[in-house]
Amino acid sequence: MRITSVRGLNMRNVEGYARLIRKSEPTNIEAKAYMHVGFSRQRLGYDNMPSHDGMREFSKQIAKLTCYMLINESTERRVVLLSKLKSSRGFGDN
Repeated sequence: MRITSVRGLNMRNVEGYARLIRKSEPTNIEAKAYMHVGFSRQRLGYDNMPSHDGMREFSKQIAKLTCYMLINESTERRVVLLSKLKSSRGFGDN
């Protein structure tokens, strides 16, 4: 499951995300920051891009409510991987 997070838009209702995750039971959850590129620049501002620290905190809140583990992250991509498994392939691994 991927959650594309937009600061000021959809990073508020952590409990709602937790309910959806518990209902769908994905193995992995990839919480990725919105990036201010392409056509999205016409709809959202640069300030809507969450920092990696913001993504990590948001992901930790989800992990706490769902019992998923934070198993990997990429600062450059502003993405955090949560999983039911203790380990998983890293980002970009085939």
